[in-house]
Amino acid sequence: MSQESINASSQSEFDSLLAESIAKSKLKEGTIIKGTVAEIEDDAIIVDIGAKVEGRISKREFAFQKDQKEISVGDEIDVYLDKIENHNGECILSRSKAKSKEIWGEIEKSFEAGELIEGVITGKVKGGLSCEIGITAFLPGSQIDTRPVRDVSHLIDVPQKFKILKMDLKRNNIVVSRRAVLEEMHKEVREERFLQLKLGDVVDGKIKAITDYGAFVDLGSYDSLLHSSDITYRRIGHPSEVLKIDQQVKVKIIKVDPEKNRVSVGMKQLEDDPWNSVKNKFNVNDRVNGVVTNVTDYGIFIEIENGVEGLCHKDMLTWSQKQNAKPGNLYARSQSVDCQILEIDHEKRRLSLGIKQLTPNPWHKFNEENPVGKILETEITNIKDGIIFCNLDGEIDGAIFSKDLSWEGDPKEEIKKFKIGDKIKAKIVTNDNEKISLSIREVDGNPFDEVKDKNKGDIVTCNVIEAGDFGVKVKIGDKGPITIIKKNELALRKSDARPDRWAKNDKVDAKITNIDLANYKLNLSIRAMEEVIEREAMEKYGSKDSGASLGAILGKALGKDKKEE
Repeated sequence: MSQESINASSQSEFDSLLAESIAKSKLKEGTIIKGTVAEIEDDAIIVDIGAKVEGRISKREFAFQKDQKEISVGDEIDVYLDKIENHNGECILSRSKAKSKEIWGEIEKSFEAGELIEGVITGKVKGGLSCEIGITAFLPGSQIDTRPVRDVSHLIDVPQKFKILKMDLKRNNIVVSRRAVLEEMHKEVREERFLQLKLGDVVDGKIKAITDYGAFVDLGSYDSLLHSSDITYRRIGHPSEVLKIDQQVKVKIIKVDPEKNRVSVGMKQLEDDPWNSVKNKFNVNDRVNGVVTNVTDYGIFIEIENGVEGLCHKDMLTWSQKQNAKPGNLYARSQSVDCQILEIDHEKRRLSLGIKQLTPNPWHKFNEENPVGKILETEITNIKDGIIFCNLDGEIDGAIFSKDLSWEGDPKEEIKKFKIGDKIKAKIVTNDNEKISLSIREVDGNPFDEVKDKNKGDIVTCNVIEAGDFGVKVKIGDKGPITIIKKNELALRKSDARPDRWAKNDKVDAKITNIDLANYKLNLSIRAMEEVIEREAMEKYGSKDSGASLGAILGKALGKDKKEE
């Protein structure tokens, strides 16, 4: 037998004996077992777990969570059996995993008992901070402090207590809270301090935090809210404009809520209310000087006295009706302006202001010189949303709607014929509330003037312009409006309602079925006219029960009419 065969046989026998020994020892992977330190090397510690099995553990693992004592040969320690290796008689052991499970068990007991644990904050992670409490835990941002904290550098590596909020062994996840500990610590002190704070008291405080909506003020172991609207009577964009962290302030307690254990304070309540002097100092129509404090799409706010401001609506800024006359294009914050008081509402503490009232109203003169019906020569300054804008006199603009461009053409097509800078003639058709409407189609006259004395039901004579599948297009008289008599309105009987019965320049009578002079609308019907003629003929010359035909009755009526003539 060769040496190789002998060695293979010996190895196989060794493996069998080792497997038998391990089986008898009941060692199980994934469990914590007792082991004995057999040897200490430079970078590893050899641990005997019995059954003739040893494992090598890196020395770094013994620094995990600072084992309390120095490791010596012969010491019995807990180790985690990660994997059994039969081939060379060694196994994979872990001290850190064993220690971690040991610590997890201790933390779990504290969690179930509601006890606090000690640890340190080690650094920032997404959504909060990382903590070391024997194993790594997560401290959410909302649980860092009782109020928002931007800078946490003073909390890093400082030993402190935490409350366990949640434990998940499967995910190896622990969530803790520093805020709960602080709240518990300060609860008794806060309750005692809360009882000392009375509505109306004036107390000293220190600004602890500044937010978009106000600031938190420390009243001595008790934090209160100073809302931005209670800082000053003046308008401010942000509390940081007048407050800073650690600033000492004097505040008045303006609200105490025993149910929610909250206190609200104010600073402006320690000042004289500037509105108290408004009644004696200002009157409607007074001219005053002020400073623009805010600019919005609907107007500008002007402070005319410290803490007293009013709104100058965008319609009160200028007499101009130009499209670019927006508040932001005309005024800016901190700009000094003169204005006039238009209205004072002491109950609601509101002022209405006007700037354009300080200059002559250009509309008065314009209206005197340019009454409705006058034709003006002007220039197109803008075309927008189906409306043509024209400058009439300085700040005064006029508007021409697309429907007022032509009596016959399609408004959408007609407006395409014009461009900015075109010189045009237009007629003033309305002048209401400083808004002037113009018309191009009425420059050469209004065809509806021909029917201004007509009423619904009247019969009019028309000239045929065109006939087609749509019906018959006609003009009333020689200068009247043009309209279309629809196909179903051409005759009383369907067989006669044929557009080809009429040719251009034919005369035709029709009944007015609808007339709206204000909106230039008019409808005609030949059928409705024939219905009236038939009804009158039947009433005068016969009845349907007599057996006479309608043609005979109409013939008799026409013959009677001729004799009477």
